[in-house]
Amino acid sequence: MKTEQGTMNSGQRTRTSEQGIMNSKQRTTTSEQRTMTGEQRIMTSEQGIVNNDELLIIHYSLLIISYICGLNKKTKTMTVILRKPDLSRYSNADHLAFHKAALQVGLKYDAAVGSKDNLSAYVSALEQEVNVFKWIRKSAFTDKKAEIDHSRDEIYMGMLGAVRINLKHFAPHVRDAARHVYSLLENYGNLPNAGCDAETDFIDSLIAQLHGSDYHEAAQLLAIEMWISELTRLNNLFKKQVEDAPQRKINHPDISPKIARRVTDEALQRIITRITAQINLYGASFYFPFIEEFNLLTNRYNMLQHERYDRLHAKIDLAQAEIETIAPQAFTGKPVFVIPSISLRATGEKKADDLVFSKDFTLAYVNHLHPGTATLIIKGIGKYKGERITTFTIQKTS
Repeated sequence: MKTEQGTMNSGQRTRTSEQGIMNSKQRTTTSEQRTMTGEQRIMTSEQGIVNNDELLIIHYSLLIISYICGLNKKTKTMTVILRKPDLSRYSNADHLAFHKAALQVGLKYDAAVGSKDNLSAYVSALEQEVNVFKWIRKSAFTDKKAEIDHSRDEIYMGMLGAVRINLKHFAPHVRDAARHVYSLLENYGNLPNAGCDAETDFIDSLIAQLHGSDYHEAAQLLAIEMWISELTRLNNLFKKQVEDAPQRKINHPDISPKIARRVTDEALQRIITRITAQINLYGASFYFPFIEEFNLLTNRYNMLQHERYDRLHAKIDLAQAEIETIAPQAFTGKPVFVIPSISLRATGEKKADDLVFSKDFTLAYVNHLHPGTATLIIKGIGKYKGERITTFTIQKTS
């Protein structure tokens, strides 16, 4: 019996040993599986690197597309934008050059422009503008007159804006005055779009009415006298330029330069409106080449105009101004107001300019009622900037 049990125990130990060997193999297999899993993780990591590169490519592609398109902030969707040229600021030469270049872009992508009627109308409008400005170069209509005309347009629109703001003034009597003057300005329509001669006559009539008894008090209340004064000055300057120019017998074009420019702008706008509508209906992919080239052209000319505008309208600092010493003033029991003589020689200029109160600078007074030292604060306006402080004395008379 013992011998049989020993034999059975030996057989069990053998089976147990075999099981141990099998468990060892299973562990080896499990280890190999872990190794494979690790390799898979490495492969997955390498794939992740490739995916990141792809994401970078997609990211930069979207940036390029976003230059051509705009992102709607409300809906978070891409909307194609044809950038708007700031045509009102373009000089006559730049206006023509831009439209000639824009026409070449339109002809290059005529399939994208689509409507032959719109393109033909644009060509005709541009030819008309070219002929008008050929007449200008041969006539007495100089760049100086064009500059004055543009300046009076800006002053008129500024005055209109000053009146319009007061339509929402908190004081009822100011709102009433604003409505009264605004109704007069509306009667004249959009003055900058009128022909030069017609605009000159309209401004003369408008100024006469604003100085008349019906509108003078309202104009004072709205503080637009300075606007009226500057508009009067520019209109008279324009008339003087016309009178001084030599008269030549040249066939006058049917339309004025300003209207010729506007007709060309409107022809281009019709093309842009149609393309925008087509994009909204059918998508933007077909129009990308046209949009990209047109936007690059627009950006180049807009930047050129802004740079020129900044150079022309760069403000001069009062720091270099010469302020004449103010003589002692007599005490009268009332506030003493005195306007100092100020001159300034701009960089590169040989002659100093005399600055004009309310046009070039404003004044604020401190301690100017009683005897002693009064302070005068001078602040640059218009083409001047910065502040200067000077003093003067108020003396009791013996």
